[in-house]
Amino acid sequence: MDSLISLKKTIQESCQKIESYIESEEIKEKDPFEVVSKSIEILFEQMSSRGYKMYIDEYLDTAAKKFTTECFDIAKQSVESFKLSNVKIEDITKTHTFEIDSIINSEEKSIDLNHFKKSFNLFQYNILNELENANNTIKDLEKEIEELQKQSNIDPMTKLYNRKALKNDLELLHQISQDKQINTTIMMIDVDDFKKINDQFGHLAGDKVLILLSRLIKSAIRETDKAYRYGGEELLIIFNRAKIEDAKIVAERILNTVRSNKIIYKGNVIKMTLSIGMTAYKAGDTPEKLIERADSAVYEAKRRGKDRLVIK
Repeated sequence: MDSLISLKKTIQESCQKIESYIESEEIKEKDPFEVVSKSIEILFEQMSSRGYKMYIDEYLDTAAKKFTTECFDIAKQSVESFKLSNVKIEDITKTHTFEIDSIINSEEKSIDLNHFKKSFNLFQYNILNELENANNTIKDLEKEIEELQKQSNIDPMTKLYNRKALKNDLELLHQISQDKQINTTIMMIDVDDFKKINDQFGHLAGDKVLILLSRLIKSAIRETDKAYRYGGEELLIIFNRAKIEDAKIVAERILNTVRSNKIIYKGNVIKMTLSIGMTAYKAGDTPEKLIERADSAVYEAKRRGKDRLVIK
């Protein structure tokens, strides 16, 4: 009975925090999906803090994956069907053009061939015009699908790639590594004492911290590198074709920039530091091994006092 009372109280507190978030001024700048995602995140964090194990990334990933997979499959099938129909219409048009030319060149004069050809040419013109319109529609659909796929791989708040994109990229990296040697470095970043920032200044302040940090990371890496929101306050970078010494320079630059700056939120000064774990790809590594090693390095950085880089 006590556990049910405790659960009820936790849910009520979560609802109050969600209500405060929804009534805040900053929510006006956010799109509906981001508001829903953040509300769910608040619920999951509150439940987790009270000892109820909640995994928001798995929950959102499962729901989003089911929705986007179904939408993309339908859209792709429609485009493929459209393309097939186009090919058939072109074949029919070419066939009829050949047949009418054969009639014109024959000795049979029982019909007004010039009028017949003129009518058919008009028909052919209309068909070809429709084909052009259809091709333009296909191109537009393909662009929309490409944009939808891109959006499904982006974290709505930080605008970094999400965990789903990370999983796909690591699997692709693993496949490539089977055929040739690669120079790839993984860097995991964790905001020190992030829960204290949320508790002291509110979840919107925590959001601002993550957004600014994400912008800093994107400005610090090359176009060939990719940054992801791994989960909660954890971010991750894949350095492509980069030795660990090169990635280390970027990590130190990020550490120093964050350490020497502060965030002003509603008149409050927020100072933050980072714990960074780094590891290079090794022959035989699986995506799971890479992440595990980087995560272990982050844990070691925190154990040594936070605000530092550890390489494994």
